[in-house]
Amino acid sequence: MKKTLSAAFIVAALSVTSACGGDDGGDRPSKSELTDQIVKSSDGALTKKQADCAAEAILDSDLSDEAIKAVAEGDNDFEPSKDDEKAQGDATTAITKCLTP
Repeated sequence: MKKTLSAAFIVAALSVTSACGGDDGGDRPSKSELTDQIVKSSDGALTKKQADCAAEAILDSDLSDEAIKAVAEGDNDFEPSKDDEKAQGDATTAITKCLTP
């Protein structure tokens, strides 16, 4: 059950924080920054290994740098661009693989 809840958390995080495209030069967060935020936001439901995998999947995705930064900062106020909405599906699929045995 925890893994299902964890997958739901990541999907929800991507849904809310897939930020606008057209980033004006914001710094792309590191894998470590993403991992830390994912673990923190999951309230311990994810292991560090799962969060590392999810962070890598996010960084490897086509999500904009601004969207990735929003995930790393736990910022829920961004609205997704059309490009980020498209990229979100692939990222979610990759992240779900991180959370399933």
